[in-house]
Amino acid sequence: MSVYYDLFETPGIQNTGEPQPLYARLIPKSTIAQDEFIDRVHSFTSISHRLLQGTMKAFTDELCDSLTNGWAVEFGDLGYFTPSLKSHWVMTKKELRSASVSLLGLNFRLSELFFRELNGEISFERKPASKVPLTARMLSKEEGLKFIQEYLLKYPCINRAQCSHLAGRNRRQAIVELNVFIQEGSLMRHGVVRTVVCAVCRY
Repeated sequence: MSVYYDLFETPGIQNTGEPQPLYARLIPKSTIAQDEFIDRVHSFTSISHRLLQGTMKAFTDELCDSLTNGWAVEFGDLGYFTPSLKSHWVMTKKELRSASVSLLGLNFRLSELFFRELNGEISFERKPASKVPLTARMLSKEEGLKFIQEYLLKYPCINRAQCSHLAGRNRRQAIVELNVFIQEGSLMRHGVVRTVVCAVCRY
């Protein structure tokens, strides 16, 4: 699936009112919350949800502790984090005291390895010129079921996270739609709670 972008006019610094050059800016489809992200990782690994949640918490706690103690942190193959600072403008070093320096945010520098991997996989598409929200242009229920059934011809079962990816649904929409397919008899439910998966009906 492509990543949407759109073109925006560069702000005119001098406010002349003349047309300004256009630049491309990413248009996110939505935000993947932490629980859904963990669901996605879990669906393609054998690592439990609880272990993934604990590991993510441990990573962020250690990241905070290391940054607090003045270190730049390499976060796996992803890249490097360093704190960014803010202070008022001064002409000499003596004019600025430590109390006037505060945290602005975090700088992130993408690693070359991750950049090459991401750049090799990602593709871009101009956002369609329509006022209809992106969610309204998702696959129809019938199209979504078709993609799921095609997936189940290759694999024995499908879970909620995989359904979200295939049919272009968020977490809530995928759960509701899978339940509808189960009630209609198009899919069969196996497992309970987080381990629920669905398989295509063979009868």
